[in-house]
Amino acid sequence: MLRYDQESVRKMLQDASDAGATDIHLKVPARPRFRVAGQLVNTPYPPLTPDDTRRIAQELLTLARTELPLNTLTERELSFGVHRIGRFRAYLYKQRGSLGIVIHRMALSVPTLKDLGGSPELGDRVWAQPGLVMVTGQRNRLGLMAALLQHFNRYGRGYLLSLEHPLEYLHADGNCAVAQREVPHDTPTFAEGLQWALTGDCDAVMSLDLPDAATAELAMRVAENGRHMVASVIGCPAEEVGRWLVQMFPPHRSTEITSRLRRVLRLAVFERDGKVDFIEPGQIPFD
Repeated sequence: MLRYDQESVRKMLQDASDAGATDIHLKVPARPRFRVAGQLVNTPYPPLTPDDTRRIAQELLTLARTELPLNTLTERELSFGVHRIGRFRAYLYKQRGSLGIVIHRMALSVPTLKDLGGSPELGDRVWAQPGLVMVTGQRNRLGLMAALLQHFNRYGRGYLLSLEHPLEYLHADGNCAVAQREVPHDTPTFAEGLQWALTGDCDAVMSLDLPDAATAELAMRVAENGRHMVASVIGCPAEEVGRWLVQMFPPHRSTEITSRLRRVLRLAVFERDGKVDFIEPGQIPFD
């Protein structure tokens, strides 16, 4: 009878990596499943018991250097790396009285703008001058942000701070120094990460989300302070990004926010139908 311990959990992660799996699904009373080429497939591991998923969860907490009372857990997200295997993100959740777990294996290679249907010239345009660049798109927003970061890392100079949730791609320093901070593990919120960026020695800042007006305000301030600021938004077409930003604020601030955006907004970059392109500020309405 297999007992899940540190060695067997590491072996499962290695097996998933060897199989090219993007995710591991662990749920009582099923066998562990790997997602390979988009499909969930059974593994030779035996069906899971509540004790099994509890022990696996405890081993993942150890890998993530996190202490957490499993008895009261309803849901939790962790990130961790395993030497010579890879970096992973795990979601622990309560289901039908037992723990369920989904482990996502992070990508080892960063896509290029060309891979995503864009051109290197777009990267040059994004980083040509300081200011605010907004990134939209649903299908591959994380990949697009990573490709833009990689372009700056390869062809730019300076210190780039990236605020991310989730942390999907890992970037080693190239021509630039890159710091990746994951919300909420490395900084509590996007707003607090951007507040630090205002006082830190950053040449460029990326934020994977602008969840509220306070965060959007700080992103504008970063751009107003003469730095590159690239931020992505969820569920907003590129053509509507100006209105979307203005409407985050109270109506009495609409004129002020519109005026500030007209000064700092440089581009709206989007991914749509397998193509990456951009819209000039003059094509972006604010009201």
